[in-house]
Amino acid sequence: MSLALPITCNSDVAEGAAWLSEAEPRFAMALARTGPLPLRLRPPGFAGLLDIIVGQQVSVASAAAVWRKLEAELGEGCAPQALLARDFAALRACGLSRQKQ
Repeated sequence: MSLALPITCNSDVAEGAAWLSEAEPRFAMALARTGPLPLRLRPPGFAGLLDIIVGQQVSVASAAAVWRKLEAELGEGCAPQALLARDFAALRACGLSRQKQ
């Protein structure tokens, strides 16, 4: 198994999109309609993962507002220990909610 190199610039994104386009014709059709994919870098580690999760749940503007509240509550970088130390009410006040199963 080979490890993929990290995505660091627009040409990395374009290279990946080209590979996906060759592997999946439907992706190629979608890419032709949308144009080049944007580079969206996140901070490394837990903070970056949490930012991605929040961003998947709500609009970009709402995600940015939630993120600002999380950083104010948890501290810059949003360490996992800080998140685990908060009760649900504190996280709800930041804009997060439970997912129904």
